[in-house]
Amino acid sequence: MASSQSRASQPLILVRSSVNIDETYRVPHIVRPGETLSSTSLVSRSGGKGANVSAALGLQGAQVYLCGAVGKDADWPVEELERRGVKSDAVLRLDRVPTGRAIIQIADDGENSISVLLPGANFHREAASTSDPATAFKALPRPPTHLVLQNEIPLEHTKAFLSHAHAQGVTTIFNPSPMLIQEKVRDFAWDELNVLIVNEGEGADLLEAFGVRVPEGPQAVLDALNDLKQLAKLDWIVLTRGSKGVIARVRLSDSRENERAVLDKPSVKPKEVKDTTGAGDTFAGNLIHTLAQHQASEQTTKLLKRKDAEHVLEWAVTAASMAVEVEGALESIPKRQEVQHRWEQAWSQQ
Repeated sequence: MASSQSRASQPLILVRSSVNIDETYRVPHIVRPGETLSSTSLVSRSGGKGANVSAALGLQGAQVYLCGAVGKDADWPVEELERRGVKSDAVLRLDRVPTGRAIIQIADDGENSISVLLPGANFHREAASTSDPATAFKALPRPPTHLVLQNEIPLEHTKAFLSHAHAQGVTTIFNPSPMLIQEKVRDFAWDELNVLIVNEGEGADLLEAFGVRVPEGPQAVLDALNDLKQLAKLDWIVLTRGSKGVIARVRLSDSRENERAVLDKPSVKPKEVKDTTGAGDTFAGNLIHTLAQHQASEQTTKLLKRKDAEHVLEWAVTAASMAVEVEGALESIPKRQEVQHRWEQAWSQQ
């Protein structure tokens, strides 16, 4: 699909988000309150939700630009992104501000826990290139078709970029992780979004913030999100379920107007589970790229046919399952050809 398009006609995806250094400690199990554990290893790797999702997009062949900031204490995280196809022109290198850092525990069973997060350069507020969306958009070779936002940068920047993109007809994607406090949830411009990606816990947090009792079961949580008037304008509400796959409500071009159909895809069984760090961002990046490619092939910025929407979810869960097979965040994100091969094994006969 992408090979038949000229570079200029392909989607251009802007990620306004974070870059961190992940300080990863290997432990027997996730530390409990009051407990002290000895770590068997420490590895420093490039990470941060913005870096991870950008790398996932770059490895899929997307034309992706990351808008963010790092300190001059470490240039290598940006170099890691560039090697994965991410354009770093809009990444600032700041004096006297450290690069953001995350302290991560990896247990023997592959589960992870981010125990400490240092915002660092991610929360720099002064430069126009990261705080003013008009400046950031003008620095791109052409207007973006898609904007990806998360929650490891100042909220006022997220809101400004979202409003600017929405006004220009850009497809907007939000993965609110870490979740906003309830007051900020209620104040957010949800009607300016096209795609929302949350896990089950984040979905429950959203319902609670809007005063809705959280029902039992993922289908019921998704249905409750679908019924929120604040989310009525979204085309995609995606609820990720970790090792159990994904369930989504999607507005389709071949379904009744304004109705969001339910799509449910199980996970693809990984060969082994080594580290779940970055799997959610791998899912998001692969979903966004595949969605953007289908939209470009249909010459629309909005709705897909059912079969194409199902392919988007199948591809994303396949990539996420591959990410848990390798330690690290950026290091674990598979390339497009690798995902293609695994997708064909898992889904092509269905």
